[in-house]
Amino acid sequence: MTDADKRDKIIAAAYTVLSEKGYDKASTKEIASTAGVAQGLINYYFSSKDLLFAEVFRRQTERFCASFDHLIPNTATSLTREAIGELLEASKKKVIEDVDWFRLRYELFAIGLRNEAARETLKVMLATERKHISDKIAKLSGLPPEQATLFASIFYSVFQGLGLQEITDPDFKYDETYEMVGDMYNAFYEQLTEKREP
Repeated sequence: MTDADKRDKIIAAAYTVLSEKGYDKASTKEIASTAGVAQGLINYYFSSKDLLFAEVFRRQTERFCASFDHLIPNTATSLTREAIGELLEASKKKVIEDVDWFRLRYELFAIGLRNEAARETLKVMLATERKHISDKIAKLSGLPPEQATLFASIFYSVFQGLGLQEITDPDFKYDETYEMVGDMYNAFYEQLTEKREP
């Protein structure tokens, strides 16, 4: 097994333990056990637990961006009502189909809010993910960068907020809320495009 393979195993194990235990209870001993490596190997690759979790942040950001690419319909060439509907439906399903992934995202948010050393990492993570969405929206919609950023920021917030309510409240009307969000997005987008027309 190469050094890169061992490092990847440690990061994957940290991802798993962190999502199950949270930051405070995620010990390097348990991470090493989950990874199937000696505990000293973690210290060899990462001088602190914070640096290890910073790498989890970075990988999580890459994973989010890659997953969002799949949410954009392959056939979409513009941000039509149908494309918005497909995008919302795909993002809605993602939370339901990968609950552990979504829980880990909120654990990372919590770490960034509690831990000063991780706060800048969280800031970069959020900014990177928002920009990735914004770039996709701008490409599909033709909206100016500032408006695409506003649209993407709203989408990002709704995705996070509705997902959190869905996994914590069995009575939350997830589908109905997403339907209303679709109507709101379409109205917002139509308003923006009308302003751009001569």
